Amino acid sequence: MRWIAAAVVVAALAPGDAAGPTDYRTTVVSITPPTDKIAVEVVGGDAFLELTAEPGTNVMVLGYQSEPYLRFRPDGVVLENQRSPTTYLNRSRYGSTAPAGADPNLPPDWEVVARGGRYAWHDHRAHWMEPDPPRFSVRGDRILDSAVPLSVDGVDTSVAVAVDWLPSPSRVPLYVGAGIAVALIAVALILRRRVAWVLLVTAAAAAGIGWWEYVSLPAETGPLSVWWLLPMVAVGSAALALVLGYRLVSYALVLLGAIELGAWVVIRRDGAFRALIPTDAPFWLDRGVMAAAAAVAVAAGISGAVGLYRASTGPG
Repeated sequence: MRWIAAAVVVAALAPGDAAGPTDYRTTVVSITPPTDKIAVEVVGGDAFLELTAEPGTNVMVLGYQSEPYLRFRPDGVVLENQRSPTTYLNRSRYGSTAPAGADPNLPPDWEVVARGGRYAWHDHRAHWMEPDPPRFSVRGDRILDSAVPLSVDGVDTSVAVAVDWLPSPSRVPLYVGAGIAVALIAVALILRRRVAWVLLVTAAAAAGIGWWEYVSLPAETGPLSVWWLLPMVAVGSAALALVLGYRLVSYALVLLGAIELGAWVVIRRDGAFRALIPTDAPFWLDRGVMAAAAAVAVAAGISGAVGLYRASTGPG
């Protein structure tokens, strides 16, 4: 029960706007004038822009009203202007409301947000701003060309970006992952092995995939601990169930593990059908493990519930 509470607390405290699966890809087209003092890349498919400044470089990123928004100092400290409306509009992917005190004409009020000369942020100039796809475009089209203005050591600089609406991903990894899971469950039943073994192996794979995604994103982009914590709870539950043998609590642990693994699938379900997933893991592997986890969660849930019922109603 403590594991359940821990997972729920972490989910509640986790940032609500982490990079998620998307059908859009943002690409940095050019930096004008060219400079080797900064590097700009896209994190999370299209969710965040990440700028890295060389030591000794002074960079100012301008907001939506050309006000000072982000400042990268030569010593690597990154500051955010708390009086810039852009600061608040960038709190979420589709824009938040700026408070009355956010005035682009006031002197900047700088607050440290990072060190090391690197920082990632939502920038609405660099991604599609609607939850629905563009009405007069089709998959494969370039739907946005834009630019992010900044200053590098006093030189006006422009980062040109482009957004493409990507084709739908193949569903073959989903079918393969689910097929492998069904085959493992069948083998376990034929050999009279416990489904908890399949739950253990699949949950471990899911925890690995979740951890891979978690470490793929910078901390300021809000990676969620539940991506790896939920399947780790399932691993612990399955392992303990196997140690305890055929007992009432063992079936309860299998059911718990199935619930946790199923919750992991639900949280990450968009990744099965979106073109891009915010992870460095191969997309086919991520989707295959997700499909396998869904099948195993169902099988383990049934096994645990039936075993729990029989053990609780049996003689003695």
